[in-house]
Amino acid sequence: MSVRRAVAVVAALLAVLFGGGAAQASPSPQADTAQAVQSAPGADRLGPLSAQASCTYRNVSHYDAWTKRTWPSDWVCGNRAGAPLYGCASFIAACPVIGWIDTSTSWFVCWGRGAWHNGGNNIWYYTMGDRIAAGQGSNQGWGFIPAVDVWTSTDPWPGMTECNIP
Repeated sequence: MSVRRAVAVVAALLAVLFGGGAAQASPSPQADTAQAVQSAPGADRLGPLSAQASCTYRNVSHYDAWTKRTWPSDWVCGNRAGAPLYGCASFIAACPVIGWIDTSTSWFVCWGRGAWHNGGNNIWYYTMGDRIAAGQGSNQGWGFIPAVDVWTSTDPWPGMTECNIP
């Protein structure tokens, strides 16, 4: 077992012992309904409890030049500073790192399903990064961050809009 995997297992056990949970909700009889899952925090997420587990709704709109959409509101959540932002909700070559989130608190406009990540689920959050990677300006700075890097107790965050971005 790798050190990274061992740390993730210990973090998941601590989350279960101290109420963070690592259980996934059972499937709904309605296949179209999004299911919330509780994130098992990674080792780097074991910061102050107030910084984890919650997002705040704001009635602030954002124009997304990449999708040509205006998002009518956002959610401000704690996140891992320096986390990479991807062109889509995946780690495949077609979805490279397009930028980074430098701050430890950011706003997110929606969530989508994508590749499974170290958070134990396939939820990704959509936002505009703080820095754009060289040669990656076509997304206008907009991209996805895996839920493991966003401090939530449940993914997707309740009340946040599903992206539905192709």
